[in-house]
Amino acid sequence: KSGSGKTTIFNLLARLYDPENGEILMDDINIKDLDKDTLRGNLSIISQNPYIFNMSIRDNLRLVKDGLTEKEMIHACKVACLHDYIMSLPDGYDTIVGEGGISLSGGQRQRLAIARALVKPADVYVFDDSFSALDFKTDATIRKNIKENVKDATIIIVAQRVNTIQNADKIIVLNDGKMVGFGNHEELMNSCPEYQEIVDSQTKHNRVKKEVE
Repeated sequence: KSGSGKTTIFNLLARLYDPENGEILMDDINIKDLDKDTLRGNLSIISQNPYIFNMSIRDNLRLVKDGLTEKEMIHACKVACLHDYIMSLPDGYDTIVGEGGISLSGGQRQRLAIARALVKPADVYVFDDSFSALDFKTDATIRKNIKENVKDATIIIVAQRVNTIQNADKIIVLNDGKMVGFGNHEELMNSCPEYQEIVDSQTKHNRVKKEVE
């Protein structure tokens, strides 16, 4: 649920602040023992409302990687299901998107941010509700593409939609700042009332929505 502590976890991972007690380990190393530049250089966070700069799509992608090749750029945009849209624009990758990406829809801004994150390899990718503006089909396609193309990396997804995370290897259920469930989808359906409640409410909502449509 909103306010349960999902984004706080990622602020802790990036060491925007440190825990008052306990420790956070990556590969059995306390992140306090890692140089902040090293940590953040290997951690890529894609937010729900990414900032897009008033420049071309090409230059927005080049921001995170010097010497980005055309092949790398196109590949990242194909993984993010954005390439076909870009090619439909008169100026293609040279299209200026306006301050904050004002000429793009919410879903297109999220896809551009996903592509921008993917052009620079990282050990850990954190998607902080960054699929929320996408329709279910695009959401599923991008996650499938990421799984097939991003190897040897840990992928962490924050989401309120069960569809987005139900195929994850492990799911953490948060409630009021506490972890109340941990396991895969099937395990949680059998052991976590809070998770069952979320699944039931979204299944009912989607069924009603479909009937209305």
